[in-house]
Amino acid sequence: MNRWLYRWLLAVGIGHIVLGVVLAFAAHFSITDDYFQQLYASTGSADLPSAAYDSLLRTMVGLFGPTVASWGVLLCVLVSLYYRHGHAVIKPALFVALLVWCVLDSSISLYFGLTMHAYLNSAAALSIAIPLLLLKPSSRPEEPIIQLRSLADRRLRILITGGSGFIGTPLANALSQQGHDVLLLTRNIGNLSGIRTRVICLTDLQQVTDDERIDAIINLAGEPLAAARWTARRKQRFVQSRLDMTDALLQLVQRLNSKPEVLLNGSAVGFYGHWHDEELNESSPGRTCFSHELCAQWEQRATRMEALGVRVCLLRIGIVLGRDGGPLKELRRAFDKGVAAELGDGRQWMPWIHLHDVLDICALLIASPAISGAINLTAPAPVPHAAFVTALKRYIPRARFRVRVPAPAVRLLVGEMADEVLLSGQRVVPDKLLQHGYVFRHAALDTALEDLIRQD
Repeated sequence: MNRWLYRWLLAVGIGHIVLGVVLAFAAHFSITDDYFQQLYASTGSADLPSAAYDSLLRTMVGLFGPTVASWGVLLCVLVSLYYRHGHAVIKPALFVALLVWCVLDSSISLYFGLTMHAYLNSAAALSIAIPLLLLKPSSRPEEPIIQLRSLADRRLRILITGGSGFIGTPLANALSQQGHDVLLLTRNIGNLSGIRTRVICLTDLQQVTDDERIDAIINLAGEPLAAARWTARRKQRFVQSRLDMTDALLQLVQRLNSKPEVLLNGSAVGFYGHWHDEELNESSPGRTCFSHELCAQWEQRATRMEALGVRVCLLRIGIVLGRDGGPLKELRRAFDKGVAAELGDGRQWMPWIHLHDVLDICALLIASPAISGAINLTAPAPVPHAAFVTALKRYIPRARFRVRVPAPAVRLLVGEMADEVLLSGQRVVPDKLLQHGYVFRHAALDTALEDLIRQD
């Protein structure tokens, strides 16, 4: 429906452009004589000779043409901007422009007795105003860059790998806005469309010279886990991509004359493996499964950096909830279509965390030399999957139907990823962060979802 409203408004705008061009040159074509005679007859005026009044009407219509065409161009441009980017000021501006155009043009037409134009203006205004009122942006406006709460006492040079990802992009924007020099390592600069601040782009670590100063490294690079069904080859890429990048960073630090102070190395709560209701903190052991082996190998490679005098923080990241992507975008697909989908028995724990807290915690860890080792990046109140579905359904009221998808069906759809990610969970708590006094922006799921879905 929204797409058809958009197309209709573009069609109306293009129609005004065509009509404006026709009116601009109407006086020069004999086929328009009947139109001008009707205009002249509708005025009922006998003050001017017919020929003189006809000439005046033709001149007025000719001047009116560019006005109509300009309005059509303005309508097309602003409707396209609103539909694609959703800037809040565009729709009110269009309604004001529509009102001004309709009132002024109709008043002038009525003054000269051209009642037909006034009727046409009213019809045109309604054909624009009603669809415009119902039109919604196809994508939401960009979220403002977060203001980090933890401030380093000096300007730092920070290298980020995985800077084009769901976490890396807003983190790079936030750190750069805070005044730090951010170096982003990316294989394709075209992937950095979400970067809205000044950063230094690198395509190879060899571009970093031995005498360059790097104060902190944030390693978030790795093959995405949820892009497709898991196969033996893809699982090998999951492991190898993470180990290769960590090894490359180790080689970089080995040759740097001045060593970085800290490495924040990505990992995940999958380190703990499959559990039921046991509460897990940073000292809890991991249970053998692919997710545990992946995270354990990645963390072991990262800790080699400690031998070079670098403080290492292992970020065991939970389910990160954000507005513009990530797990929430996937989780709510069915909700937006009217179905609240619950996976399996709904008892699996979801150690969630708001994206803004992830960014704040990264800034805190860079500025806190007393914190190192494994750190759980999860909110202090994880919830079972069924409770998450109930909470999300409250904020997406169009999800009227609640449907439980049986575990076998989930396994059939996504394979091994079902048991590793979707049907299993961990009741992880952020003990280390709480012990160091970190105060979460969003400690409760309701406040997080309210913040994330409030502008929908």
